[in-house]
Amino acid sequence: MKYSELAQYPLHWVFQRADMGLSDDDRAAIHPLTPHYARQVWQQQVSTDAVDLERLEEGDWLSQASCWPETALWEEAFESDDPVLPEALQGHLNWDPNTIVFICYDQEHVLETRYSVFRHAWKAFLFAADQALVVGRRRNEALWFVDERQVKLGQKP
Repeated sequence: MKYSELAQYPLHWVFQRADMGLSDDDRAAIHPLTPHYARQVWQQQVSTDAVDLERLEEGDWLSQASCWPETALWEEAFESDDPVLPEALQGHLNWDPNTIVFICYDQEHVLETRYSVFRHAWKAFLFAADQALVVGRRRNEALWFVDERQVKLGQKP
């Protein structure tokens, strides 16, 4: 099996919070990957060796400065009442609403959803995360939320 139930996910409570503004349909479209499948996605999209975003190897694409030409601040948008992903980040991704998105926290914690859900519920995915990498299936664009203030806008090689 590829997915776990959202109710079994350690941070499922974040997606239940009323202030996150998720509908039942949104929650139904958020799929925690099983640890086995999460490791597969992690190895394909992030790193074959690193176990989390803080322990990247020199050869990992995320460690290459050339992949991250731009940095933006996201804290103010997160604190605002506007639920939608900031325009600069949407413009960088420019994905179809049905694009499959992986939100990667570490090699055993990866969520899958559609871009349409991530675009308006992005705050929920970052609420309790120290770092998160957002990548799309068959897409080169990426967002790396490196801390509580900055996001790197990049391209996979």
